[in-house]
Amino acid sequence: MAKYSLIDTRLLKAGDKILFHTKGFSPISMGIRFLIKSFWNHIGQYEDENGKGYVIEALGKGVAKTPIEKYMYSKKYILKVVRLKENAFKDHEEYLKGLETSRERIYAVIGSAYDWWAIIWLGCKYTIKGWFKKTPINLFQNREKFYCSEMICENDYKISSLYPYMYQGKTKQKCDTTTPKDIGKAKTVEFVTGEDKE
Repeated sequence: MAKYSLIDTRLLKAGDKILFHTKGFSPISMGIRFLIKSFWNHIGQYEDENGKGYVIEALGKGVAKTPIEKYMYSKKYILKVVRLKENAFKDHEEYLKGLETSRERIYAVIGSAYDWWAIIWLGCKYTIKGWFKKTPINLFQNREKFYCSEMICENDYKISSLYPYMYQGKTKQKCDTTTPKDIGKAKTVEFVTGEDKE
């Protein structure tokens, strides 16, 4: 009997973003969802190499390339896939070039360390009132390290002349304060497959 896939892999394209909801008792995942008031606690980018799918993601151990099969049949996760809209770019040529740049950048950061201090700052931002709450930047950010949504945002920074910060919301946040929720509900992306939740 075939396993049930959480996403339709036939619809996936390199550069798609995959959002994760980790089910069960996972204090870190639960804490992230609670702080950012989101169903999603993690995000990575889908890439295809000779017909083999991977998720490039920033985990506690650093930026890694994980086979998509680890997630697509697992009862531990709920997945949602979104894709950058072509109309988020000036024209078709810029769209294709933007996707190519995004892919080049994501491969370049594989092996980078996880940005734990930036996550601590985000925790402060979402729990402490006043100045912390309003600031659109992360003073603890390290440009050589990444957490998941920061990596995706930096990866797609300035690939479009229309949206320099591809996932910027009403708060005008920069990549170092972007969350999986910001990316999943951005006006620059469209739903592809999986669970269409916010």
